[in-house]
Amino acid sequence: MSIIKILPVSLINKIAAGEVIERPASIVKELVENAIDAKASKIDVYLEDGGRKLIRVTDDGIGMDAEDLALAFQSHTTSKLQNEDDLFAINTLGFRGEALPSIGAVSHACIISRLRGTASGAEIRIDGGAVGKVREKGAPEGTQVEVRDLFFNMPVRKKFLKAIPTEMAHIAEVLTRFALCYPSIHFTLTHNNRVVFNLPQVRDTAERIATFFGEEMRNHLIPVLHREELFTLTGFIVPPFFDKANARMMYIFLNGRYIKDNAIFRAINESYHGKLMHKRYPIVFLFLQVKPSEVDVNVHPTKIEVRFRNSSFIYSSVLTALKEGLNKSEVKPVNFKNPVSIPEGKVSGAAGLDYIRKSLWEQYSSGKDTDKIPASEIIKPEMEFTPLSASFDTGSSAPNFQHSELETLPGIGNQYREHGAYFQVHNTFIIEEINGGLNIIDQHALHEIILYHEIESSLQKAEKLSQRLLIPELVELGPKDFFCVISLKEYLELLGIELEEFGHQTIVIRSFPQILKNINIREFIESLLAELGDNEEYLKDKEKILNKLMSIMACKGAVKAGQKLELEEIKALLEKRNTMKLYTNNCPHGRPTTLFFSLNELQKQFKRK
Repeated sequence: MSIIKILPVSLINKIAAGEVIERPASIVKELVENAIDAKASKIDVYLEDGGRKLIRVTDDGIGMDAEDLALAFQSHTTSKLQNEDDLFAINTLGFRGEALPSIGAVSHACIISRLRGTASGAEIRIDGGAVGKVREKGAPEGTQVEVRDLFFNMPVRKKFLKAIPTEMAHIAEVLTRFALCYPSIHFTLTHNNRVVFNLPQVRDTAERIATFFGEEMRNHLIPVLHREELFTLTGFIVPPFFDKANARMMYIFLNGRYIKDNAIFRAINESYHGKLMHKRYPIVFLFLQVKPSEVDVNVHPTKIEVRFRNSSFIYSSVLTALKEGLNKSEVKPVNFKNPVSIPEGKVSGAAGLDYIRKSLWEQYSSGKDTDKIPASEIIKPEMEFTPLSASFDTGSSAPNFQHSELETLPGIGNQYREHGAYFQVHNTFIIEEINGGLNIIDQHALHEIILYHEIESSLQKAEKLSQRLLIPELVELGPKDFFCVISLKEYLELLGIELEEFGHQTIVIRSFPQILKNINIREFIESLLAELGDNEEYLKDKEKILNKLMSIMACKGAVKAGQKLELEEIKALLEKRNTMKLYTNNCPHGRPTTLFFSLNELQKQFKRK
């Protein structure tokens, strides 16, 4: 008896669904792609419960007649490929013929459509893979697809769906990509009868960028253009002072399709080399048009990855275009004769630093009042200006350290011995004499673990961590980031960050932790999103979320490497450590806070023993 069997169609479709349909956002992507291929000028997306209960996508495209509807839920049926040659010259977004059967296999779905120029429409339903009959149905021109009770027949898959804000974050990101790439299409997104965004047709992508990311970014957009025989690149890049903590703001589109490609990422990073700090990423909106025969878009089920026939050519072309764009925005290498004054209200923490950087870049780009120095010196911040004294009480007496051996070390004067044997080197490390040797302390790592334990202790004691802001802070976010922050709302409030929704893509911060009072709120939110925005592993577990949030808060609140400390500040830091009964030998990230060198070891190194 043969052990090889032909799988039933229902199981085949469920397997295909596993590749194509990961979550509600996957369905939205597939249905919107179909609507765009149908030449729609308006696409409405309506959701209930983050798409788990209902996804409805309505378009005013060319529509389908009853004969087409009868085939729509059949596997590998498509109107977009006529022969084998078409597979290597694809001009549409969808073409596999897998999406609708896969969706229908794991939901209760319905399509209502009316072909343009016809008198009436038709309807077809599918329930968990069981296709019904086509029926006549009154409908406007275009197509409406409803998907209800996603994964109703696959409880294991349904269990892996995330909280509503998390699923909405993914859906919002999908529609953001489409809206950026297709400014001539009117998009709407509504969730539980609440409009998330309504994006009428606009003239160009810059207007959509302003809608999602603010007028300030739009005002600094740098256009790029590069043409070759088989390749055209258009789009916008953004000056380095708009950098991000992750690569999520690199929007790359190929022939109308959002993609990720390593060669293009390398070209982007190389073009900004020397203009960004370590682990900071640029913001770009790039639109590539490549002859379809020069690229294979059929290498991944979701079509997000592609394969270029000549990836080195793509790399060099993108690199050339971006370098030219950045060079054009930099009128000439400059030095600034006139200092930048910081208006009242912008003087603390990273807010003042950001203001200075942006003001200098504007001078730099205009060429006013300048002499020549490298551009990297203008846009590169040296440190964050967070006074340690704001975090510590320095009123107690100095520790009673022994310091006889340090008297022989060069550079250690009486001013240090008066306060005990400790001092700072390279504005980063603290040298501390102790019985039997000396410690070399990473000031940031030590302060970070101290703050972490203080936050943890306050949380366990249900002590109030925050103070009410006299003027609430408004933070405008992209759609995905907005829903990510909302998904963390209850955990942030436990840690003293009280926030509320304020409009479609804006949050208002009403309370903020005391330990972060010198930190720019926007910068903290960005750091939070960089750490947690794409890491759903943390979002499964309350304890993991809180630990990660406490770690981020401690890191942002701690003194920085490169920050000069007064002796009283060093003393306060060491006293905090000495009075703390908890483990402080490693920071929350696992890095050591202190290296100990014994006197015996030092004597051996200097050949005294």
